[in-house]
Amino acid sequence: MGDQVFPLERSWYIGNTMFAILYGIEICMFFMSAHFMCISRRPRRSIYIAYSGTLLVLITIAMASNLFFGQMMWIEHRDVDGGPVAFYVANIAAWYNTLGTAADVMANVLGDGLMLYRCYVFYTGMNQWIVGFPTLLWLASTAMGTTATIQSGFPGGDFFIGTTVNFAIPWLVLTITFNIVTTLMITFRLLAMSRTMRKVLPKERARIYSGVIAILVETALPFTILGIGYIITYIRTAPEALAFANIWGCFVSLSPQAIILRVAMGSAWSKSTVTQYGTKTGTSVEFTNTYRSEDVELSTFHLESPLGSKNGGSHANTSTSTFAVKNTV
Repeated sequence: MGDQVFPLERSWYIGNTMFAILYGIEICMFFMSAHFMCISRRPRRSIYIAYSGTLLVLITIAMASNLFFGQMMWIEHRDVDGGPVAFYVANIAAWYNTLGTAADVMANVLGDGLMLYRCYVFYTGMNQWIVGFPTLLWLASTAMGTTATIQSGFPGGDFFIGTTVNFAIPWLVLTITFNIVTTLMITFRLLAMSRTMRKVLPKERARIYSGVIAILVETALPFTILGIGYIITYIRTAPEALAFANIWGCFVSLSPQAIILRVAMGSAWSKSTVTQYGTKTGTSVEFTNTYRSEDVELSTFHLESPLGSKNGGSHANTSTSTFAVKNTV
């Protein structure tokens, strides 16, 4: 076996290892989300739990497929002519590998669907047609991903070579473009509303909704960056594409799980909070975290009016607005 095959094997091994680590993180996120959902009595909690559970099942199938393929390649059939890489190429369309690919593509469709919904939430109260473009991208990527998966199941089908590439590249371009667009849209809206939030909320409280962690999770920025790296290595047919495929393939489920966890903990933006921050500073705003109940006393803000008094005096009118925060952390 020549030295040129080692980078492929290393890439596959590293990808599977990272997949397993990220899978463990996702299991923790799922059970934490389910726990917070159950104790909070949050509306539609059954839908959130079912969605998270479906993602976990799909990504479990994908990981089991990768690990089983690795076992067959490195242990059961390591002495075949050409070595493990020859076995990989010859059996890329095996039923268990196609099943894993289908599960990952389905998880990606669900994850992108959640991002589309979150984009809709962040643009509540504005022209809803603004989400029309990402909706078209999502539908197109779903259709192309389904076609690529079916094509990869045919004899000799391979996501990295052959006719399947003609469908796989458009799918990856569409789904990653979708993630770039939604990430930019949510980031723009989040930063705009964060400025209003910092004016009316205490610094520590505002950080929950507008801090670095909030931006990374709500915008799925790590997932988008990984997708860009994956498509670059994939088009160049670089050995690292195998590692990116496995890591990115886990993030298709991990990123939405992180968003669901924030929803369960009451730290995610909702339609009501977006609507409230679309109004002027000084209106009544209520946030509800759902995993521990603790009322915070009302704070009163005095807003100086630029208009003079009715009698023409030099004293400015002072208006008082009450800002109520119900912290059920």
